[in-house]
Amino acid sequence: MPAKTASPRNDRRRTRSARERCSFNRREAAYFADVSVRQVDKAIEEKVVRPWRPDVRLIYLDRDDVVTIAVLAKTGLQLPKQTKRQIHKWVRSSFEERPVKHRELSLSNILVLRLDPAIVSMADQLDAYRERRERYISSDLEIQGGEPVIAGTRLPVSSVATRLDRGDSLDDLAADYPGIPKTAFEAARIYADAHPRRGRPARPWRDG
Repeated sequence: MPAKTASPRNDRRRTRSARERCSFNRREAAYFADVSVRQVDKAIEEKVVRPWRPDVRLIYLDRDDVVTIAVLAKTGLQLPKQTKRQIHKWVRSSFEERPVKHRELSLSNILVLRLDPAIVSMADQLDAYRERRERYISSDLEIQGGEPVIAGTRLPVSSVATRLDRGDSLDDLAADYPGIPKTAFEAARIYADAHPRRGRPARPWRDG
C-alpha cells in the first residue's frame, strides 16, 4: 500500500524560522525607534546595522539594530559611518546581559553617549512585543484566507487597528471580546501597521 502524502490543506500554516520570530521588519523598527522608514533604510545602506535577508524581498533587524537606530536618532548629530558602527557595537555589548552594562560611550573628550532610561525601556518594549506577536498573532490559509488574526479567533488584526483608528479604546475592544487580553489588541495594532494588507497603502510613519 503506497505511503500517504501530506495534504496541501494540512500544510498551509506558514512556518517561520526561529531567527525570523526573533526579528523585526523595517516598519516595526521604525515604529519602536520613533524614526522614519527612510532612516532605517539609511542605517542599512550605510552598513551601520546588518540585517538578516532570508530572500531578496525580506529584511529583518534584531533588537540591538533597532536600539542603535533609536540612539543615533536621539543624538541629532551628523556622525561618520565609522562612529555609527562603533555605536552599534557598543549597543550590542551593552545589552548582552541584564541589567544593562556599559551605559556610557566616550566618542571624544567632550562627547559622551549615555543609554538613558527611555532607550532601555524601548528595548524592553521590543522584547515584549516580540513575545506577544508570537503568542497572539497567527496566520493560516484556512482561517480568513490567511489574513493575520488574533490567535484562536477569526478576528483580523486589521479590524482591530481600524476600530482603534476610529476612536475605540482598548477597553472598548476588551468589553466586546472578553476572552482576549488587552495586550493582544496592542500587539495587533502594531502588527497591522507594520504589515499592511496587499492593495492597501501603508501608513507613512514619518516617511516624509
